[in-house]
Amino acid sequence: MPAMETLRETFFEDPLYVYVALGIAELVLAAVWWERRTRRAAMLLAAPLLLGAAVYLVAAAVVTDRERIIAAAREIARDVEQGRTDAVERYIDDAFRGPYEGREVDKVRAVAAVRAVRSLYGITAISLRRLEVQVSGGSARMHAVTWLTFQSAALGGGTASLVWDLVWIKRNGQWRILELERVQQKAEL
Repeated sequence: MPAMETLRETFFEDPLYVYVALGIAELVLAAVWWERRTRRAAMLLAAPLLLGAAVYLVAAAVVTDRERIIAAAREIARDVEQGRTDAVERYIDDAFRGPYEGREVDKVRAVAAVRAVRSLYGITAISLRRLEVQVSGGSARMHAVTWLTFQSAALGGGTASLVWDLVWIKRNGQWRILELERVQQKAEL
């Protein structure tokens, strides 16, 4: 299955290597055309361009589960920056469990914790520095590194790095956060 995941990522999420290979093929065909100068060789020059366009259209049209999860994480970050929890509520599963202040919390308490932390620290920006997502069927694991910028009356301003390990689940065609396995305040490159 890792080979299939690699193909999916190569063609649908990041087709850079495909474009490089097609560029090399175009150069080889241009050299062949330069040497022969035939109509057939000239027509072959269009093949890599057409294939590149097809790859681009497919990559733009197909949204993978990995891309959906990353988009959801970005939406959550934007909402929290703006002082809202709509996306947090939408993407946290009803069966959610995770640690907060030494105890396990459910969805309602997790949303309340997000509101409280946002208010206490005055979070003004959330930068998602690294998002690693591994999808396996109807579940996925995400390792995320975030940088928070805050401006608190009590604490002043500053930044903090948080590292998150999350489990996502697909329910009724929608990706939801099922579990927060771990969140740590640390810098991770």
